[in-house]
Amino acid sequence: MKTFTRKQLSGLATATAIALAPAAAFAHGRLEAAVPAAGSTLETTPDSLRLTFNEDLESTFSMVKVSDSTGQAVTKEKAKVDAANPRVLTIALPKLASGTYSVQWAVMTHDAHKTKGTYAFQVK
Repeated sequence: MKTFTRKQLSGLATATAIALAPAAAFAHGRLEAAVPAAGSTLETTPDSLRLTFNEDLESTFSMVKVSDSTGQAVTKEKAKVDAANPRVLTIALPKLASGTYSVQWAVMTHDAHKTKGTYAFQVK
């Protein structure tokens, strides 16, 4: 049976940590689906915007803002985490005029990872 020196064990531990680091980086919450979808063109405005993530969300630290092409916010309410599915964040949408709209979101997952993103959609 081979015994390892402290230096060898330290090197092995370092190599293992480096090898596992990329897997840990993917543990952060990420957007899996959006309605309306990124880059989509809509005929009519849906009642709400719905974002689905790969992890449960913390409602206190999660937000969504929808803005028109001038940067003016069109959403007035606070986004809500769906009680039936804590991976879903929704916000009511008013009737939107024709144009391009940007969606800004920032969330914190139950394991305290924060992530954010933006995308755009259009209304005909």
